[in-house]
Amino acid sequence: MADAAGRDCEEMSPGLRLSRVADLIDAIHACHPEDAEQVLSVVLEEWQTGAPMQPFLDAMSDAEFWAHAATFDDLRAVFLAAGQKMARYPLGPRGRIRMIRRLMAGLSDDERQEIIGRGSAERGPA
Repeated sequence: MADAAGRDCEEMSPGLRLSRVADLIDAIHACHPEDAEQVLSVVLEEWQTGAPMQPFLDAMSDAEFWAHAATFDDLRAVFLAAGQKMARYPLGPRGRIRMIRRLMAGLSDDERQEIIGRGSAERGPA
């Protein structure tokens, strides 16, 4: 990735990197929290796409533990609530595609085609 001056980020001196981090932190804190969260979510999602996820994130580990112990009704309620919130996040095209792939991962090709067909029919002509 290149910075505004055209240098590769890998070539930045430690002092310049530290200065940029301080500027970034100041900019984040200058934003409304919802705006900062949305912008950072999109940037991080785009950077993360294609890269392997860290295997032991605390949030993911906690979620997996909770999901393992949860009832179907609990899982359904959290899934629906999280899905509604995720749908409002500006994930960007890659993030939305990843989310859709995960939702459709357990379906057969016929089931996927049926869902895509239903979605197109409900949306109507473009």
